[in-house]
Amino acid sequence: MDDWWIWGTSVVPGDDGDYHAFASRWSKEIPFSPGWTSNSHIVRGTAPTPEGPFEFVEEVVSPGESGDWDRMSHNPSVVRAGDRYLLYYYGCHYDGPRPTPDDPHGVDRDGSAVGLASAPAPDGPWEKHGPVIDGETNAVPVVDDDGGVTVFVRDGEFELSVYRADHWSDLDGYELVAEHVLAPLEDHAVWEDQDRDGGFQMVAKDMSAHHENDGYVDSYAGFHATSADGVEWTVSDPPAAYPHATGGDRDLRIRWDDGTETSFPNVERAQVLVEDGTPTHLYLAVMEYSEEDLAAADGPADLASHAKWPADARNVCIPLDSPSE
Repeated sequence: MDDWWIWGTSVVPGDDGDYHAFASRWSKEIPFSPGWTSNSHIVRGTAPTPEGPFEFVEEVVSPGESGDWDRMSHNPSVVRAGDRYLLYYYGCHYDGPRPTPDDPHGVDRDGSAVGLASAPAPDGPWEKHGPVIDGETNAVPVVDDDGGVTVFVRDGEFELSVYRADHWSDLDGYELVAEHVLAPLEDHAVWEDQDRDGGFQMVAKDMSAHHENDGYVDSYAGFHATSADGVEWTVSDPPAAYPHATGGDRDLRIRWDDGTETSFPNVERAQVLVEDGTPTHLYLAVMEYSEEDLAAADGPADLASHAKWPADARNVCIPLDSPSE
């Protein structure tokens, strides 16, 4: 999909033997930012292995119409719940025309919410159920064996809040459990902690550069935390979760399988593939900045977190060590 910006990947295995990646995309004919705020929508690709590369298959949540609550859809997170697959995503509405290459204007978003769609298999058919949590974004679900779901969201203050429904299909039953339970963060990935007989593990992006609280790792890098109940969190010691190394001031280094490293000023949208209770792969979204942006900046920390016209934006996969290694 060379003609599209691709951002954030949530991967699930299917009974067909393939791995299915759900991601946000929008046309490269409009700026990366603020283009995502108006033109993002959710697509699916497949690969025979978790590492990919994933081949585009279809749009799952298509660009909405002017009256739709999810005229824009973004940041998918997919999980299996028994015989259904659940897709949680951030959606919002805006008035006026959709930005185009001839008129790449910004929009004033309103009505932000967490939406839900479900399907019997990753290849659908997908049924949209509408918004289930108003006013929140970046939802990550953890589903119980009985269908109950805990949903972790990032609120507007770069803090973690927690919602709960007795069953994922109770569309009016998503209730706030606790707000502002951990900060400063965004782009969190949460999964059930089977190594510790219950509870949760999380990796999240440190957002101390945008918050009054001190952070846990270098700004924009990822930290790890655990919780018995999803409300009281303990940041690990040492806290660092990703990338492979940091040099401070947003020098975020990812190491490739050939031993080389690339420094990225921004690493986002952490998602973790969990199979048989074990986290096996970490997915991250990275941005390659243009030569013009790099030349105009004094260093990585001087670059915008989202460039208007980056050289490219893509997702990377990092295999995780098994607990025994």
